[in-house]
Amino acid sequence: MNEEEQYLFDLRGFVVVRNALTPAQINDLSQRLDAHHGKNKTPILGSDRTVLGNHADDAWSAPSLLELGGSYLDLIDLPAIKPYLTKLLGDHYRLDHDYAKIDSKMPDREKTLYLHGGGQGAGGPADLVGPSDGGQCFYRYSNGRFFNGLVAVAFELDDVQASDGGFACVPGSHKSNIGLPKVWRHSKTQAELPDFVQRIAASAGDAIIFTEACAHGTVPWEGPPSRERRTLFYKYCPHAVAWSPCYYNANNYPELTDEQRQLLMPPSAYGPHAATQHIWQRAQDEQLELQRLRAELAKTRTAD
Repeated sequence: MNEEEQYLFDLRGFVVVRNALTPAQINDLSQRLDAHHGKNKTPILGSDRTVLGNHADDAWSAPSLLELGGSYLDLIDLPAIKPYLTKLLGDHYRLDHDYAKIDSKMPDREKTLYLHGGGQGAGGPADLVGPSDGGQCFYRYSNGRFFNGLVAVAFELDDVQASDGGFACVPGSHKSNIGLPKVWRHSKTQAELPDFVQRIAASAGDAIIFTEACAHGTVPWEGPPSRERRTLFYKYCPHAVAWSPCYYNANNYPELTDEQRQLLMPPSAYGPHAATQHIWQRAQDEQLELQRLRAELAKTRTAD
């Protein structure tokens, strides 16, 4: 992360990394996403879960984009992005959750901009996301270091013009001491957007990195009907911070490297420390044992 990018991030709350993905990675991510959506009536949108979908859901492990494999695993610690996250979050940060967002002219798509965050991350009870925010979406810069809570990396799989829609934010709002006024939180059309909201153009393969303390949202899509915006969000926290109530179970992804497994560890003051790794490994093993016992019980009930 060079000096210019550090300045812009501190000034605006976001930075765009051009060509973070290779053409081969874009193709693999796109094919896997399209194939998954094509054969699943309820496709995985990610691990950003705050409720249980049904009684069979695991308590602490939500379906994740990582289950699509291939380049979705590579995104966990993508070399083009890793130096930015290290600079913004320090060593031993963790992947908190992930999800995919698809915007198009489809009539059933949500087309309202919901600006959320801002005001040093303390959105408060009027905020549209995280009204019980415990301060995990903070931002500050002190003694030559960035201090961030939740940091998002938005990987674009398609070209998005500023006039199309897609990601937008209020630059500098990550340092605001006053919450976003209610009258500016909703915009059902682009014509309703406040003039201080900046729409960010990006090309396929670009990554937009932003602090969740910056007021942001998705602009109503008004691009050509033949195109859509497919964005993959991977969101990271310092090792002792969490946003999502669900944690990853690294045992579900046997192709992970040791470093990727460490990035999936749950929050703690220790981070991926040898003193705590065995505790989390035991928790994952117990989850596997629980799943095995449930399967045996279901088989027994069926036989009866």
